[in-house]
Amino acid sequence: MNVLNSFVLGAATLAAILAIISICLPTHIHIQRHVIVEAPVEDTFEQIQDLRNWTKLFPWHLEDPDMELTFSGPAGGEGAQYSWRSQHANPKAGVVTIVEVEPNKRLVTNVAFQQDDTANGTFTLEETAEGTKVTWYLDKYMGSHPIDKFSGLLVNSTVGEDFEKGLENLKKKVESRRKSLTRVSN
Repeated sequence: MNVLNSFVLGAATLAAILAIISICLPTHIHIQRHVIVEAPVEDTFEQIQDLRNWTKLFPWHLEDPDMELTFSGPAGGEGAQYSWRSQHANPKAGVVTIVEVEPNKRLVTNVAFQQDDTANGTFTLEETAEGTKVTWYLDKYMGSHPIDKFSGLLVNSTVGEDFEKGLENLKKKVESRRKSLTRVSN
């Protein structure tokens, strides 16, 4: 009986400690990554604002070549939308909608994952001496449930890695496209 009491007391203490810690955890997460693309801002924005390009740029699409994609609305800009279903990707289903565009400066998306889970994604573009600085943000409300708040701690590293890969793919795509256009015009 003594071992059982010790186990119950230990489990209750651990649960209390985790509950106290979760109170201090943020209910919102903010992920941010950036890259410098050696190309004019217009060339970079062109790739971002057309959602059909995302399938060749962002890692979750490249991980599942059999992902089912559906595009609706205009090809790019405000109102453009695509949805996905996947057997492998996480999340397995969702919808991205461009909700705000400031040409060559900013693009804002609403991302609705399965089960009413939503986030806002934003790309900002800034002309610099080296080229175009592209910053990708994700803002998401994690809720007040302790498990959701603890999972928010992991999102920055896992999604942040995908952002870094996606931005590197964007950089390669825009820079190689720019070089091939320069060769053709010469």
